[in-house]
Amino acid sequence: MKLRKLDTTVRRLGPAIAAAALMAGGSQAMAAPVSLELEFTCPFPLIGDQPIRAEISADIPTQQTVGDPTPEFTIEALTVVNEDSRTGLKLVGSETIEGTATNQTIVITPNREIDLTVPLTIPPSPIPSVAGEFTVPAEGVSPAITFNNDDVGEALITVGGLTLDMIARTANGDIAPAPIGQFTSDCTQNPGQNNVLQAIQVIEDEVETPRISVNREEIAFGNVQAGLTEEQTVTIANTGNAALGINNISLSGPDSSAFLQTSSCTTLAPEQSCDVTVTYVPSGEGEQSATLTIESSDADNPQVDVALSGRSVLAPVPEIAVSAENVDLGTVLIGESATEQVVISNAGNQSLLISGITLAGDELSEFQQTNDCTTVAPEQSCTVELSFTAAAEGSRTAELTIRSDDPERPEITVALSASGDSGASDVLELLLGLKGSTYIKSSDSTLPLNGSIATLLELSSGTFEADLQVEPTSGQFEIKLLFSRLKANADVEFEQAEPTTGTLINGRLTANSRLYVKVPKVELKLFGLPIRVGGGADCRTIEPVNIQLTSPDGTNFSPATGGTVSGVYDLPPLEKCGLLTDVLNQFLTGSGNTIDLSLTPEQ
Repeated sequence: MKLRKLDTTVRRLGPAIAAAALMAGGSQAMAAPVSLELEFTCPFPLIGDQPIRAEISADIPTQQTVGDPTPEFTIEALTVVNEDSRTGLKLVGSETIEGTATNQTIVITPNREIDLTVPLTIPPSPIPSVAGEFTVPAEGVSPAITFNNDDVGEALITVGGLTLDMIARTANGDIAPAPIGQFTSDCTQNPGQNNVLQAIQVIEDEVETPRISVNREEIAFGNVQAGLTEEQTVTIANTGNAALGINNISLSGPDSSAFLQTSSCTTLAPEQSCDVTVTYVPSGEGEQSATLTIESSDADNPQVDVALSGRSVLAPVPEIAVSAENVDLGTVLIGESATEQVVISNAGNQSLLISGITLAGDELSEFQQTNDCTTVAPEQSCTVELSFTAAAEGSRTAELTIRSDDPERPEITVALSASGDSGASDVLELLLGLKGSTYIKSSDSTLPLNGSIATLLELSSGTFEADLQVEPTSGQFEIKLLFSRLKANADVEFEQAEPTTGTLINGRLTANSRLYVKVPKVELKLFGLPIRVGGGADCRTIEPVNIQLTSPDGTNFSPATGGTVSGVYDLPPLEKCGLLTDVLNQFLTGSGNTIDLSLTPEQ
């Protein structure tokens, strides 16, 4: 009886030591408390393999930077030993319990595995003489982990096996009698458990890098009178995480003397910006261009060019621009209208006089225009409102002509187009109810069929595309199993592989349907009891069933009244139906199967 009590003590101590040993892990400012419960099988003296459960707890970082080691920290654990265990130890004269525990922890990164061994010490702990439970402490230090660039991504800390080295001592310090006094147990983690204690995101060591951003790639000053000036601004920003040095800002190009630049840009901190003011000083007459070059300490983009252009004019001139030179008002139902706008703007430096806006063309009766355009100041605009009212089917065209005092473009023509539509549709939508049956030749059985088919019929060509929905059904089949022939009930479902297509021409319907046949359950009765022998969620034909349906000769299939269709098809073999898949294929697959359906229009 003493040995039985001592065995109980060993079994009670196992979970305590396992919990202490499995609490190792890294910790830092971003540490997060985690816990995990696992089951182990440990061989113990006398009583053999025994199950234990360990609750693992630790503070482990959720994020770690490459090259920055996780800090070491102390693990402490207190385990409660119950009264039966205390009594068992006392029966062999034990006064203290001590030892060590080591667990195997693996850190799995995208490219390697890191073996992390965590020893814990169980110091000599007194075993009370008075009845009741008592606690056993354990303590250890987690080693640091340093990740490298190959570890970037998710690193998983997984808990593995456990080794216990235990010593029970008497009052004079001697080791208690064998086999309990001193033993080692190599514990194995039971399979099928989630053994991930923590997931750590390993991030790259952030490199401080300046990044230049310029808000525009070009500046077009347009027409500027010689002797006057015009200014535009370029904004430089630092979108990096280190100071950006602006090393030089310069002008170059054939007409660089016609442009000036001023700025106070020197060094930009992250997220700071500065402005470069570019001034156009035109002279003479004609187009002028240059390049503004910005040099910086951005190693990937050390030089940014901004194209500059302008036109020097001796006297103020207007310059017309329109928002579009082709306007399509779309397809409009007869009797309804559509509208669009054309915006006229003045890009010159003198007021633009609009002398006339008119509509022209052979088919302009359905087009109208209104506008508020007379004189347009520089950098201002006016609007021409266009409308089309469809009077008949077919395409229409017209031209909007705009006349102004722009010396280079005194007349601009905007092409207009639209079309009228009666709204008549060439497509007929049909919803047909489906009822009938299919005969399975291999088992000499019949399955009832019900469902629907939603069809889009193109009247001009007689072609259609349809969505076929067949309701789940069931039937009785005969299974040959060993030396007996047994009746089985099978549930059958249908899954459309692709839309049904076909034609309806001169009252004759032809259709091609492709669908998977699924068998979720097959059940037979044995000794009066239902026994499931196959099927399942993944049990279906290896490939879609191809069914050709036609209406019988001499009949007339009408969209208004429906009709009948029939066909002959092959059933491919089933797969993923359990251990009796081959048996099921004997009575559910093969050629020579027939199908007969009645299709009736539904409201």
